[in-house]
Formats: sequence, C-alpha cells, structure tokens
Amino acid sequence: MREEEIAKAQQYNIDASYKDLCAVCSNMRGLTADEGVQYLEAVLDGFPVLYKRWNKKLGHRRELGGRKGRYPVKSAKFVLLVLKNAIANASSKGLDGLSIVHIQANKQAIYPRTQSKGRQFRANYETARVEVVLAGNKNEKLLTEKKENAAKKAKAKEAAAEMVKGVKSEVEKKTEEVVKEVKAEKKEEVKPVKTVTKEENKEAKK
Repeated sequence: MREEEIAKAQQYNIDASYKDLCAVCSNMRGLTADEGVQYLEAVLDGFPVLYKRWNKKLGHRRELGGRKGRYPVKSAKFVLLVLKNAIANASSKGLDGLSIVHIQANKQAIYPRTQSKGRQFRANYETARVEVVLAGNKNEKLLTEKKENAAKKAKAKEAAAEMVKGVKSEVEKKTEEVVKEVKAEKKEEVKPVKTVTKEENKEAKK
C-alpha cells in the first residue's frame, strides 16, 4: 500500500487503561471510518464493549449476546479523538472511502507512585498510546474543490487587506485635513503684537 493512499494519526501519554484501549481497538478492526465513529459514539451513549481478554469476573451483557463486556467511556473518547484526526488527515490528502486497516493500543510508560504518608502503598501511574491507520482511494474532485476553496479564501483575504489599506489612507487624509484646518484657525485667532521702540515711548510720555 502506497503512502499516498493511507492516513495516520496517533496520540501519546494517554491517561487511561491500556487494557480498556486495547479492548476498544480490537472491536474496531475491519470497520470503515464512518462505522468506527458510529460505534464509538454508541459506546459513549452506553453500549458495552466486548472484552476478549482481561475479562475475569466481568458481567455478561445482554447487548453482546450474553458475552462479557464493560463500559470504557474514557478510553472510547481518546480513540474517537485519534480516529477523527486520522479522518481529517485523510481528507487533507483527498482520500475517499476510508477503512480502518490498522488500529492498536499499547502501554507506554510506568511511573512509580507511593502514598505520601502512612503505610507506603505503591500504585503505579501508567500511560498508553493509540495509533490509527486509514486507507482509501484518491478523489480528484475533493482535491480540486479544496484547491478552489483555498484560492477563494486567499483572494478574500487579499481583498480584505486592500479594503483595510484604503480605509486607512482615507482616514489619514481626513485627519491631515482636519489638522490643517485647526492650525489655520489658531493662526487667525492669534493677533500680531506691535513692537514699540524707545523713541516712540519717549514721545508718547511727552
């Protein structure tokens, strides 16, 4: 499969159980992108997730035909976020008819934690990562539409910039005219002061 026909997305340092993430991902393999989004939205609404592993002492769910399941809402939110990012990357490449060819969750890091006081009870803080790969076919219409939309947005920005420049120039001209008028009015109001020499002052005293 060529790199041009796939779209990837991944997220690191997820604060969620990697076991729950693996259970969600294992139920999404082989689905289309739209079906995956619908499935995760159903899980967020209360639909149980089938647990094929790590299912000891789990309850049997009627929606799953009596099989064991759980409600990992937090993990479903993270997987949905990564899937939507992959769909966005695929749309930017102009891919259509997307299907999930690879989805996986793994444990990433373990940070040891202990109680701050009292008995030193240890409870590790674990993080996980999720990666999704979508495959599709190139749609030339989507690419041309996106190019046209980008060109229209660029033209609109240029027109807006020119409008702003024109408004600024008009405002500057008007302000200059107003300043000149004010200066002219001030000059008219100021009366010239007559200078009197010493000889004229003496004659005026006589």
